[in-house]
Amino acid sequence: MRTLAAAFSALVIPTLAGCTTTSGGITTENRSLTAVSAERTRLGQTWHLKADCSQSTRPNVRTLSPPAHGKLEIVPEEIVANSKKFPKCAGVKAPGMIVYYTSAAGYIGPDKATYRESYGDGVVRDVIFGLNVVK
Repeated sequence: MRTLAAAFSALVIPTLAGCTTTSGGITTENRSLTAVSAERTRLGQTWHLKADCSQSTRPNVRTLSPPAHGKLEIVPEEIVANSKKFPKCAGVKAPGMIVYYTSAAGYIGPDKATYRESYGDGVVRDVIFGLNVVK
């Protein structure tokens, strides 16, 4: 059965800028957001459902480039699908992954992190976050 990758990145703080490109079969998304110094901030979440909205496997998420002034946490959690791209699956619970960023205590300034999402069906997405860390 053909599967679809339903990915939704939920930002706690509104996105300031975003751009999506594709190269060599890998989609790259560039995003920016503001985070409070030393405060755990949700960067995004992702899940994987079949075309009939039944559960598929949990997506694989890994750090490609860690932030220089903080850390990324990639946490497996149950997620409620809520993507506008796949409205028929809205409200379906799925095994997912959530990505959090926390800056070093007292750090204020720019930071950058990249993580990769893959779904086991040929869909691969790199997400690059430009972070503005404030007091």
